[in-house]
Amino acid sequence: MARYVSCRDTQGGVADESFCAHLPRPPESSTCFHACGQWRAGEWSPCSVTCGVGRSTRQVVCSSYHHQVEADICDPGERPSSEQDCSAVPCQSVYHPYDPGSHPGHNSWNVPSASNQWRTGPWGGCSSTCAGGFQRRVVVCQDVEGHSSRYCDERVKPAETKSCDSGSCPQWNYGIWGECTQTCGGGRRTRLVICQWTNSQRLSDHSCDILERPPDVEQCNTHPCPGGASWHRHPWKPCSVTCGRGVKSRDVSCVDEHQVHLEEERCTHEPRPQTRKPCRTQGCPQWKANRWSECSVSCGTGVRSREVYCRMKGSGRVPEDLCDRMARPADTRECLAPGCLQHVWAVGEWRDCNATCGDGVRRRDVVCVNTAGDHVSQSLCNSSSRPLLQEPCQKPPCMYTWRTGDWSQCSASCGPGYQQRMVSCSEIHSSRDLRSYVERSPPHPRCPTPQPPAIRACLPRECPPNASWEVGPWSKVCACSCGAGVMRRRVECLTAKGLLSDSCIPAEKPESRATCRERECEVFTTCREVQLKRGARKDGEYYLRVKSKILQIYCAEMHSKVPKEYVTLRSGQTDNFSEVYGYRLQNPFECPFNGSRRADCACRDDYPSAGYTLFHKVRLDLSSMHIIITDLRFSQTPLGRPVPFATAGDCYSAAKCPQVQRQVQPRFLTPFWNVLGCSSDWSVESKTNVDSVITN
Repeated sequence: MARYVSCRDTQGGVADESFCAHLPRPPESSTCFHACGQWRAGEWSPCSVTCGVGRSTRQVVCSSYHHQVEADICDPGERPSSEQDCSAVPCQSVYHPYDPGSHPGHNSWNVPSASNQWRTGPWGGCSSTCAGGFQRRVVVCQDVEGHSSRYCDERVKPAETKSCDSGSCPQWNYGIWGECTQTCGGGRRTRLVICQWTNSQRLSDHSCDILERPPDVEQCNTHPCPGGASWHRHPWKPCSVTCGRGVKSRDVSCVDEHQVHLEEERCTHEPRPQTRKPCRTQGCPQWKANRWSECSVSCGTGVRSREVYCRMKGSGRVPEDLCDRMARPADTRECLAPGCLQHVWAVGEWRDCNATCGDGVRRRDVVCVNTAGDHVSQSLCNSSSRPLLQEPCQKPPCMYTWRTGDWSQCSASCGPGYQQRMVSCSEIHSSRDLRSYVERSPPHPRCPTPQPPAIRACLPRECPPNASWEVGPWSKVCACSCGAGVMRRRVECLTAKGLLSDSCIPAEKPESRATCRERECEVFTTCREVQLKRGARKDGEYYLRVKSKILQIYCAEMHSKVPKEYVTLRSGQTDNFSEVYGYRLQNPFECPFNGSRRADCACRDDYPSAGYTLFHKVRLDLSSMHIIITDLRFSQTPLGRPVPFATAGDCYSAAKCPQVQRQVQPRFLTPFWNVLGCSSDWSVESKTNVDSVITN
């Protein structure tokens, strides 16, 4: 291996090798034992199929100095694989009619089948990052199940490769040669060599072919010096300023051919090289001042302000310590507005008291005006000296009276009872208008005494002596230990002698039953909670609280740590089934009359996914309220393969005559539920359309 070795100064410029003589020179070449080329592999492409088993590919090329070379340059034993198997979800069966025709390679064993077809993957990346290259993709033959097959028609096989062009390659670019370090006797001069795109974007040297890199240093002024003396130019020192215009300098000495310093008089035969020259670095940051703001006052003396910041051209704002603080413009200055007018508070006349009797409040207008009497903003007047807007006022004492309502009906239809009426203390607004009043509650102490009665006895008529309804005490114990229950009492029609009678008025019969509630029943939210808190280990129906409703849920696998929740389909299996019809017409473009299912049509029964499944329970995810349609624990499949809940399908015909059947009559969801209790009076039943059931 070879490399370029040069002596550099602290600024990165190429210097004479004599300045590096005190350091060991690094070797320019070394022996290497590995292959010159290296394998480079790209990213794996997506799977060539969306279902079943396919292939994934990637680009593998032999590269040397970022350029593609022949594959034999790289070690074949270390070549990475460019293809691998990949698998996706199982494919659904799709019928593609195909007429194999006559083909010399076909026989009874290798005739392309209608269920086999070519599948292609996406194109891989270009084999070259610049100039011409090629792209590859995977082309495989698969059957209807997504497995590899050999029975596809080779005449219609898609292309596996195509050419590609990634654009032009970067190239070396170089500047003009610099000044020679010696005026005679052999010196060195340098130039800038960079790797660039065609749009002049600079790249690292590794992006171009290093073997084609132009030299950036060469010998110069090799003619012998008169008397063996010549001027030696030392490297330029940094610019005297970090920004703007400055001066940079260098040392110049008279030396012999062995670089030994001599008196400058020995080099007078040649003009002495310059030791100073102007230099310019990046622009200096400068202060930037925005426009002055409006005066801070509308009259009199105020202040204007503006934003002042340090700005670098092309970069925007920079820290202020980069600018000269002594040259910073002022950011405030005094301003003088027209003379201020005097502003005072002006008050209006007091309005009438808002009460007709007793205590009240009266108000007046208070405004801010200038010396001309014009209304101005209240902020211009002194808020601390603002006059009062309102004050208390008093009118003659108010008078009060009792207000009574109408008597109610007697509480008994016969015999002694009582009547009630509203009685309130009211304030009279005016002695001239006794009908205008305001109620007070509680009664005001100024109301006259005594207070009119609010209740009195009444006797509509004497009750007939023959019979009356008699009630016993309520039962002390509620019929349910928790939740809603019923308590009862004895209600009988008895004569004055205590004998049963039927002469009582039925409409007046008191209630013999009433609802009661001892305490709320303990209701759980999951089967796991029933298992842990109640110690239940038996599969069966339990009441659970679901979305603030009490539902009957079947708990399965109660002996395990993860019991599952199911809902019983009350209508039974006959009303809850799913079917994928297995028969297919010999002619897929026919259709029976009215799309009916007929046994006399020419059909074949070879659809592998056909099935018929009956359900009497379905699993429910309580957190999302979704039915898990693939759980077949409480189902029966008398025909074919199991079919998920609420699922249907067929491949009967390409025409529009579906033969699929699906029926779901779930009787487990309801828009309302009664509170869980033990009374036999409660009943819950609901039938919900299948479109309202959420399945997944």
